[in-house]
Amino acid sequence: MYNFDEIIDRRHTNAMNTDGFRSYIFHADDSMTFPYKDEEFIRMWVADMEFATPDIAIDAIKERLDKRIFGYTRVFEKSYYDAFVGWCQRRYDWSFEREELVMSNGVIPALYELVDFILKDDEKVLFLTPSYAYFKYAADVNHKESVCSDLIYENVRYSIDFDDLKEKASDPKVALLILCNPHNPTGRVWREDELKKIAQIVEDNDIWVISDEIHCDLLRTCQ
Repeated sequence: MYNFDEIIDRRHTNAMNTDGFRSYIFHADDSMTFPYKDEEFIRMWVADMEFATPDIAIDAIKERLDKRIFGYTRVFEKSYYDAFVGWCQRRYDWSFEREELVMSNGVIPALYELVDFILKDDEKVLFLTPSYAYFKYAADVNHKESVCSDLIYENVRYSIDFDDLKEKASDPKVALLILCNPHNPTGRVWREDELKKIAQIVEDNDIWVISDEIHCDLLRTCQ
């Protein structure tokens, strides 16, 4: 049983959530003023929640610490693949070969590297907006042009403008689509029919896809 009412002071631990949010989100220093003190904010970060780490994860870290040597580390054992592919099979009826599992230091480094790897100098990257800011940053860092297809907002709901997406994707210089599902920041989980329409546009225009599904296990009841 976990205590979700427990308040844990994360300040002065180099936590981006508390100590780094000014520069990370607002690109500002400590001179920026807010109507509330930093410690009075209720932060709603999905990827960096205020809940304590589960005991099972803490125990595993402690077990690793007891080894007392920290050398160069990668995932060599097959147990990691078995656990991950087992999860995917149970949850999504999907599997993949072990050699197709490639490790990255994080989503952002992966985006930066893949955009550079996939696109030629004069090619462009396409994504749905509003979007996770680092999709555009990945293009900017690699000096690639980004193309935005704005989502339609009506009746308190976001949807894809497929006519616009199709038009933008038809540009022969657009060679990559960065897709986010569930979409960040709108929270939309794209329906199967929507994903099939996206897939058809991608196939018709021979476009690569980077699919950010980091929140794929968060399912909303109303779409």
